[in-house]
Amino acid sequence: MNRRKFLSRGLLGGVAVRVSPIRAWAGGNDFSSLTRPNILNFNPVMKYRPMGNTGVFVSEISLGGLVMAESVHRYAIDHGVNLVHVGWDYLGGQAIKTLGAVLRSVRDKVYIALKDDYPTIDEALQVLHTDHVDFLMFNRHWAFSATDATIAETFEKLKNQGKVRFAGLTTHGMVKATTAAGLRSGFYNVVMPVLNQPNLQALEEELLLARQRGVGVMAMKTMKGQKGLDSEVAYLKKLLNNPAVTTVTKGIGSFDMFDAYLGALKEPLTEAEDRALERYGKLNRSNNCMLCDDCRQACPLGVEISTILRCKDYYYEQMRDLETALRTYHAIPLEKVGSQACRFCKKCESACPNGIAIVDRLMAAHEVFTKMA
Repeated sequence: MNRRKFLSRGLLGGVAVRVSPIRAWAGGNDFSSLTRPNILNFNPVMKYRPMGNTGVFVSEISLGGLVMAESVHRYAIDHGVNLVHVGWDYLGGQAIKTLGAVLRSVRDKVYIALKDDYPTIDEALQVLHTDHVDFLMFNRHWAFSATDATIAETFEKLKNQGKVRFAGLTTHGMVKATTAAGLRSGFYNVVMPVLNQPNLQALEEELLLARQRGVGVMAMKTMKGQKGLDSEVAYLKKLLNNPAVTTVTKGIGSFDMFDAYLGALKEPLTEAEDRALERYGKLNRSNNCMLCDDCRQACPLGVEISTILRCKDYYYEQMRDLETALRTYHAIPLEKVGSQACRFCKKCESACPNGIAIVDRLMAAHEVFTKMA
């Protein structure tokens, strides 16, 4: 592929923060020919980590499903990425088709993480041009639902059929409680929680538990609240400075973004970057939803607050994915989208640990999405 040579990029000067031991031994050029484990699609410019106790090593950067730029994906795989994540409904089904087109020629170079327990998994496999996926990610947003007995039944059936290899849990509702429940169940090989900046701190116990139990961690929706590519690159370093984080899954839509992310893997997080992240995180906390669902549990009507904010703040504003935002928003029952009466209640705002002006955002989402219906 005719692309300019990879250029590693520096950001801010300063004294380097100590890098965790797992990064030192698990990355790209640190392997000798005698010590390097069998890594799929190994490339010395990439760094790799063990996915918990699965025996699989995955790239520290993995490709997410809400941004599918075929040329960028091929470029990323050429540079050692060996894990892709996709859902059947991403971009109205276009994402999985785009990934399928890529996989026609590189299926043997990547692991596939497919979101949810599809009754029609055969159709998904056909679109992806494969006979199996490596990680089946069960999509659950309540703590009790993470341990639903039907999950194990579904997984074992599909595993026995040779269609899946490992079980994963992905969640963007009650993130802390749901992730904890999944880890304590002892069932999942990998968890995929929202790990934006406030959640990285909030899930400290869960990340430690994942490492202790040999469960891989795919960090998603990580860059919400970061302002600009320099800030994203610094936060990528901070995420990977945590030895529990296996890979950061990100929709990457440009060569420049991938090059910047890849360059960050060779650089330690500096004290200047860490201070800047902490300072910005504090100033921006009231704009950064953790998807903890404390607000929904406090709401007398059970309004789907975190889902609505995700539609507006993440799908619509950050990812520019109007189709997913509209479809997700209009799937919410009318009685669960809130009303002007919310302005006289505001119990959700009292419960929010980040002090988010929730009601104003609910009303703004209602105005945006009803006009587009």
